[in-house]
Amino acid sequence: MSTARRDEILLHAAQLFCERGVAGTTVRDIADAVGILSGSLYHYFGSKDAIALEIVVTFLDDLNERYETTADPALSARERLSQMVAQSFAAASDHPFATEIYQNEGWLSTQPAESRIATAVVRAHGFWRSAIGLGVAEGELRDDIDPEHFHRMIRESVWSTVRLSRPTLRESAEQMRHELIAVFLDGFASPGGRTPVAPSRVAAPAVVPDEVVDAASAEHADSDELAELRRDLRELKDAVSALQRGNQG
Repeated sequence: MSTARRDEILLHAAQLFCERGVAGTTVRDIADAVGILSGSLYHYFGSKDAIALEIVVTFLDDLNERYETTADPALSARERLSQMVAQSFAAASDHPFATEIYQNEGWLSTQPAESRIATAVVRAHGFWRSAIGLGVAEGELRDDIDPEHFHRMIRESVWSTVRLSRPTLRESAEQMRHELIAVFLDGFASPGGRTPVAPSRVAAPAVVPDEVVDAASAEHADSDELAELRRDLRELKDAVSALQRGNQG
């Protein structure tokens, strides 16, 4: 059985599956893309699903081998995570459309726990968790953020970037790696930017005592202007009381 022909089938099938979905692609579509008879394809694979499984498993196995090279005790968490992002982009470039197929085909991500895909995914996630856990333990990464949430966000950002940047992935991988690591580990705020002021409650105006209102009223009862002042003072008192009741509620 020709290995080159088998690889050719996987490559053409991957593109078709990505564009049309597994259900929307026929065996004849794949055979025509490769330039062989439909019946000949069954000499290499038993079904379309078997081809899709092989595409994803081959990608995941290669990805894990690449991740294994980043598990160097001499590397800091930042260096390790940076290398993992770079290896993710490199693997995605060498296995076109495998990530999209895995993301698009729900049945591939719901395989039994003992399946080749499920065990490979668990292993891949383990490399991310290990690097992040190392950074938290050594004080390089913050311990006030759930490491599992951080793991999920950075991992999903990597594969979303792959999907959105597929046409230029190989050429722009290094720039995207730099930007992704910078955002997740340094933040997007400018180092010289203003530090935001924490929001604080505005202090309520001091309560106007009844004695002030009454004294002003008694002394200037016959003055129209001061009578108006009396009304203003009482309105202010009522407004302040209402504001304080609202703050207490």
